[in-house]
Amino acid sequence: KKNADAAEPVAAAEQPVGGGAGAACGVGPEAGYCLRLAVNIDEWVPSGEAEGPEFQFLLQLIREDGDREQVMRYKQWEDKKRALIARLLVRSASASALRHANFKGLTIKRTKGKKPFLASPLPPVDDAPNWNVNVSHDGSWVVCASEPVCMAGIDVADTRRADRRGKPIDDFQKRFQTQLSAREWQLVNGAGKEMDDQYEVFSRLWAAKEAYVKARGDGLGAFDSLSACEFLSWKPLPDFPQNQAYDGGVVVSGKPETAWRFVQHRMPGEKPHWTTVARGPLSCVVDANGEFKATLRRPELERAAEGWQAALLAPSPPCAVVLVGALVPSEDMDGYVRVGGARWP
Repeated sequence: KKNADAAEPVAAAEQPVGGGAGAACGVGPEAGYCLRLAVNIDEWVPSGEAEGPEFQFLLQLIREDGDREQVMRYKQWEDKKRALIARLLVRSASASALRHANFKGLTIKRTKGKKPFLASPLPPVDDAPNWNVNVSHDGSWVVCASEPVCMAGIDVADTRRADRRGKPIDDFQKRFQTQLSAREWQLVNGAGKEMDDQYEVFSRLWAAKEAYVKARGDGLGAFDSLSACEFLSWKPLPDFPQNQAYDGGVVVSGKPETAWRFVQHRMPGEKPHWTTVARGPLSCVVDANGEFKATLRRPELERAAEGWQAALLAPSPPCAVVLVGALVPSEDMDGYVRVGGARWP
């Protein structure tokens, strides 16, 4: 059993958090511009697996040939499920932002770093000038976050100290030695003598780093960005049980970056998972082709200090856990039920 205090790597941060001005971040597939959604793939067991009618129906909701092909390219059934749900979450969040009842008019593209984005149409500029979405999957969960003003990055981490075969991971400190700073490794080692407790703290720090590079859009192999950022202080969020939610900031190359905010929540269930959601500035976006940046229509908002802080400090709630049917557009719901899917709501 894990130490209840092991997942709080450091003392409380000094800067105030929570509350703040700005619109509240809603949850649920119809919430609009700011979403936090999660699907537990362990609980989704469609008949016939990847070749069954339910899975194939959902796959055909994805208009882009390349994305459909990538889903089916995975060899493991669990990986196919994660890949499909991740792509459906991007489209469901996009349709929600546009108030669309289907995915037919959506154009989803990827940056050179493989970050998915809504290319067209775009939400109203007055309401969601920089709308963007991000997804992550690990272990039991596929998660999604979207933001109307700030850059969004999300990462979910399965904090069980075992690989896919169930073999204990004993060499994580050696394997990732250069990816955490010396001060971060002090936090890991300070979690206690139990390796499971150390691994949970390591996983939370690693998830924060992943959320940071995913908000930026660095792509795979972003080792310089991963090692340059440090997460040294987390403050428990009010109104949550102990060891369930934290608020933190990032230090990059030794300098606190006040234009960023990170929120962590423990996912429900017996299998320990944590999600980290990053909110960051548009000036950090990495987009070699420029197509994604072109969808961010008010980048100057980050220079308005008071307004930017309001956007950062707006509520960032835990993910709303939904069934797969919640990702199906209303116009396609009857067809989904006919192939064996569960109607939502």
